[in-house]
Parts: sequence; C-alpha cells; structure tokens
Amino acid sequence: MAIPSYGSLQNKSNSEYRCNQATKLQATYSSPDCLINFIDQGNGTYAIKNVANNQYYQCHITTMVDEVTGPCQQWRLLSISGNEYYVQNVSNNEYMTSSASKLSSSSGPNEVWIIVAQ
Repeated sequence: MAIPSYGSLQNKSNSEYRCNQATKLQATYSSPDCLINFIDQGNGTYAIKNVANNQYYQCHITTMVDEVTGPCQQWRLLSISGNEYYVQNVSNNEYMTSSASKLSSSSGPNEVWIIVAQ
C-alpha cells in the first residue's frame, strides 16, 4: 500500500489515534486534530506533521516541533501488511507505541499503527 499524503495513525492494540498532543492519544478520530500529513523526505522516510497545530512528531516524543531539521523529525513507515505499519524514528531507531509519551526500543503488538487515508 502506498503511503497517503493525508491520513490518520490509529494504534492497533488500543484503537486510539495520534493527534495534536504529543503526550496523549485520542479515543476517537476528529479532523483536523487527528489529521496527519505524511511528507515524503525522498530517502524512504517521512516527516509526520499534525494538520491542526502544524507541528512535527520527533524523536523526543513528548514534544513536537515547528520544522524538520534532521533525522529526529524523520520516520520510517515499515509495512507489516495491508495498512498496518511500524513507525520507527530515524534518529534513535525507536518505535511509536500505544503509550503516547513513550517510544519503544523493540517492535511488537503495541507498536502496530493503522494508516487510513483521509
């Protein structure tokens, strides 16, 4: 599946969405709060920008930033099957997880994200 330009990130294990707050997931999808712009960085990685606050997720998962300055704001979207992915940071090789304020050093069921085109 090709990565859409705009979509949502829903965690498979808890069905919650990554939205416009770095330290909190949201139980239901709402736009633009949970709308994500996946920006191809041209090297197999993506900058992940929230549409509501125009900020990027980064390797310091408890904060978001206004611009992409390097690998800390770049993510690998590693296909598992269909629209399921691991979301791995380029800088520290850690994965987004079902806990909004933590990254994980290993991939497993809590690190699976469903990307739905919006």
